[in-house]
Amino acid sequence: MMKILIIILALFGGFERGEAQTGFTNRDFADSSRSNWLGTGPRPIRSVIWYPAGKGGKVDTIRDLTQFSTPLTVFRDAPLPAGKRRYPLILISHGSRGNALRMSWLAEYLASKGFIAVAVSHNGTDEEERNTDGMGLSDFCIWERPRDLSAVLDKMLKDPSFSDKIDTGRIAVAGFSLGGATAIWVAGAIFDRDRLAKMEPDIPPMLRDAIKRLVELSSHDPIVQKSLTHRGDSFKDRRIKAVFALAPAIGQGFERKGLGSITVPVQIVVGDADLVAPLARNARYYTENIPTAKPLIILSGERGHYLQPDTAHRYPAELEEVGGIAFRFFTEVFAARK
Repeated sequence: MMKILIIILALFGGFERGEAQTGFTNRDFADSSRSNWLGTGPRPIRSVIWYPAGKGGKVDTIRDLTQFSTPLTVFRDAPLPAGKRRYPLILISHGSRGNALRMSWLAEYLASKGFIAVAVSHNGTDEEERNTDGMGLSDFCIWERPRDLSAVLDKMLKDPSFSDKIDTGRIAVAGFSLGGATAIWVAGAIFDRDRLAKMEPDIPPMLRDAIKRLVELSSHDPIVQKSLTHRGDSFKDRRIKAVFALAPAIGQGFERKGLGSITVPVQIVVGDADLVAPLARNARYYTENIPTAKPLIILSGERGHYLQPDTAHRYPAELEEVGGIAFRFFTEVFAARK
């Protein structure tokens, strides 16, 4: 039986931002178990951490009208509130060719509601990505992404500023586009690169040359070849208790049996006008084949994969609504675990 439920946008009105002031700080994490693409050191996983702020920190203003409707006041490097309270932790994965800052809209929203939210940068600098023009090695060897999330979780659970403030029974993952697929991946999905190559439409013209160069590089580069040996591995992290995915991509890279081992609640959301990650091949496919998936939520508009500049004025409100849905999902899942 299909588990699809189309939910009208208006049904999810009324979400309000939290009143807690938010703090953020940067961490230059690295995974010593893997090499960077240059072979000169460990794999970098730079991250931005958002959280409820206690007293202190440097007042900062964020002006990004693609993510926030008004300038946002935050507290850089502020401590968490004093006391013994522990907070839920959400790891956040960005889309292809993105970075942690592009997920500030979700991370800050969750922090304002009492979560610690860690936006992870899977991609390094142009130099670290070997200057491959248009697509870096981290967007080619995408199976490194779920490993990044687990590595960052390891670091967070040892971080002196956060380790004793994390509720280890309330850890989850959220992601957008390729990050949505990454969130599903780390919950236990098994990837099949050959299936993806066979089932997906033709490569977009603007990426063909870059992918051709990356394929050629993978034929002789020892670091890339070592990475390729892990493309079909399971990266299931049993510390993850829930998954929220907005417009998850590469659905055809996962066979039904590869999605069947997921045992945690999964909520998928997509816009009905999404042209980048078409609903039938991605959001609907995931929802129908993940045993623990909640009914699919389909909202109006593009919802993240924004291709229409004339709708830019709507982006912040639309993203904030998605943040509200994610907050409600995580709150319900964690409450059910008590």
